[in-house]
Amino acid sequence: MFEFQGSQQERRVAGGGWVPGASAPSPSHPLGSSSRPIPRLRTVLVDPDPVARGRLRALLAEVSDIRLVGESGSGRETIDLVRREAPDLVFLDVLLPDIDGFEVARRLGGQLSCGLVFVTDRGEHALRAFEVHALDYLLKPVHRERLHAALAHARTMLRARRDSAPQERLIALLDRRDAERQRQARLLIRRSEGAFFLKTETIDWIEAAGKRVRVHSGKRVFEQRTALIRVEQGLNPEQFVRISRSAIVNVERIREIQTWFNGDYLVILDDGSQVPSSRRYRVNLRRLIGKEGD
Repeated sequence: MFEFQGSQQERRVAGGGWVPGASAPSPSHPLGSSSRPIPRLRTVLVDPDPVARGRLRALLAEVSDIRLVGESGSGRETIDLVRREAPDLVFLDVLLPDIDGFEVARRLGGQLSCGLVFVTDRGEHALRAFEVHALDYLLKPVHRERLHAALAHARTMLRARRDSAPQERLIALLDRRDAERQRQARLLIRRSEGAFFLKTETIDWIEAAGKRVRVHSGKRVFEQRTALIRVEQGLNPEQFVRISRSAIVNVERIREIQTWFNGDYLVILDDGSQVPSSRRYRVNLRRLIGKEGD
């Protein structure tokens, strides 16, 4: 729900942390009274109206910790500019001649590590701004006090993001690793009556058969219409090894590896299956038995 306080330029989302203009710091200390050196915010301005962009540029020039690194008047140009310059802060008009500001934010997606401040003459888009995690929503004409308040809030939020970034990256990395392990732990088997997941640990070996593959799991064989390389891409490389153009075997199922013709090998599995290797893939088996340098 939105709450309107004071003048029209002091709109904020109730409980969302958008600061009212009354708390704006003075221009001499635009972003607070901390004695620590304040890094400059690399900033981009986006507005199709040169006059409005010029006014905002002049207001930002009064703030000591702002460094303008680019300007744009369209959405597609903005996407290229943000990807190239990687700014800290983007002042973005909602209405652009090609795509709107919300579409710009959507297309940048996970590449957008900067803070967004929407600038517009229409108040009805504020909820959408909140939904895309904008730091603030300024109404034109932008007033000096309101701008300073928005910058103070942006500085606080960007500092908090940077402080938490290493932990968040580690958590995301672990999540991706766990998700990949879960994905590799089972193989989707499609059948005429439906589909089911087969645990990859139960698979003995997989062979190519024309435009199909045969998945051998104990006494069961599941035939699938797909390419062997596509199946291989979904398997854990520590658990499965490609030994020929037409065969992948489960390392845990290998009982014996015998030398064969021309330096190739014959792989014998626990169930008695004999799967020959081919010259192109024999390095995989040599690595497995400790003859990588041969």
